[in-house]
Amino acid sequence: MTRKRKIDAREASLLALQRVEADDAYVNLALDEVLSSHSLDPRDKRLAAEITYGVITYKLTLDWLIEKVSGRPIKKLDKPIHQILRIGFYQLFYLDRVPPAAAVHATVELVKKGKKRGLAPFVNGVMRGALRKKDHLPWPDKKKDSANYLSVRYSHPLWLVRRWLNRYGPEEAEKLVAANNQAAPLSIRVNTLRTDRDTLLSELTAAGVEAVPSTVVPEGALLTRSGRLTELAPYREGRFQVQGESAMLTSRVLDPQAGDAVLDGCSAPGGKTTHLAQLMNNSGDILALDIHPHRLELVKANCRRMGVDIVRTQCLDAREIAKENPDSFDCILLDVPCSGFGVIRRKPDLKWRRSEDDIRKLAHVQCDMLKAAAAVLKPGGTLVYSTCTNEPEETDEVVEELLKNQDDMVPDDLRPYLPQDWQQDAGKTGIHLLPHIHGVDGFFISRLKKI
Repeated sequence: MTRKRKIDAREASLLALQRVEADDAYVNLALDEVLSSHSLDPRDKRLAAEITYGVITYKLTLDWLIEKVSGRPIKKLDKPIHQILRIGFYQLFYLDRVPPAAAVHATVELVKKGKKRGLAPFVNGVMRGALRKKDHLPWPDKKKDSANYLSVRYSHPLWLVRRWLNRYGPEEAEKLVAANNQAAPLSIRVNTLRTDRDTLLSELTAAGVEAVPSTVVPEGALLTRSGRLTELAPYREGRFQVQGESAMLTSRVLDPQAGDAVLDGCSAPGGKTTHLAQLMNNSGDILALDIHPHRLELVKANCRRMGVDIVRTQCLDAREIAKENPDSFDCILLDVPCSGFGVIRRKPDLKWRRSEDDIRKLAHVQCDMLKAAAAVLKPGGTLVYSTCTNEPEETDEVVEELLKNQDDMVPDDLRPYLPQDWQQDAGKTGIHLLPHIHGVDGFFISRLKKI
């Protein structure tokens, strides 16, 4: 067996960030690959994750800072040096627990470990310059150019900030971008097919995990201190699922009943699918679709772990469902592929991967999916359309397009399924959940009926 090379946290971050940049890898996959193929102590693993995600989150701001301090355009910097300076600047500007002198020293040492060791004096000078200028930087003027200010200060693409300024105004837009840079809460769903919330919380406490009941859904819990959850017996034995509260609420809004015929149109990896089965008391029939066979295997694995046996899987694009199953389902959950801007807290690289054109392209797919799903809904049946984004083209406008063209589909009141404090936020086509207002992932949920 080959012995793994031992590296420290900053080396691990550099390797992961280089893979993100060079191979267009997803940050979570790049980091997992680096951590699994090298030897790091647990403390260094945590620091590597914090630095890597921090650099991705604040990438735009870090590059602005590097240019201001170094006096050089980012494009003129050697690529490894660019990434190393990002790692160093993140520690100086955002990691208070790392002493400034230690951040400077560690960054210079990181250069010396690579092929560009001759540039160590340059990196040392830039880092020390950052220390001197840290409190006297010429940030964009908030009043004269609010879009550029929010983009640079909170590290969001300028085009996205402009959209949010137009929609929410300066004060709300700033709260939203600020919230997107905070760590998302970790929540779990209790599998009531196998246990109840109080019993599970006691089990978790005994295992050293601190959790409190969710106020959003009765089977939810928020973890305030946790370790590797997937190694715990209650997880392995299917007594809980890691899932966001917004996602849990989506299944609650659909409200499937025991014995129903249910369609989960975009089911992988199976979190909502198993929740639907749980709400149905594992009685009835759920058809779970996805276009990727390997992702349907995740659905099956989750069902086995959670003790769910009413789910059938089919590798099929939800847009094709109408050809095989007219008027077949009592309930349909359509959690469509989307731009994902509501989960930037969890997936910060999303904001750099997406473009405004992606929103328009996704909206076309979403309209087709919703139309196809409506065609297979039984009269009197319920359809929930949901997204983990709040962009109008992917949310309200998709629902409005369906309602405009199909007289047999009407909005249904979803307020009875919402926490009381949120009921006033429901609109004509659904509810927009926002991290800075509701404290959960950004989501849109619409409940529709066929008459």
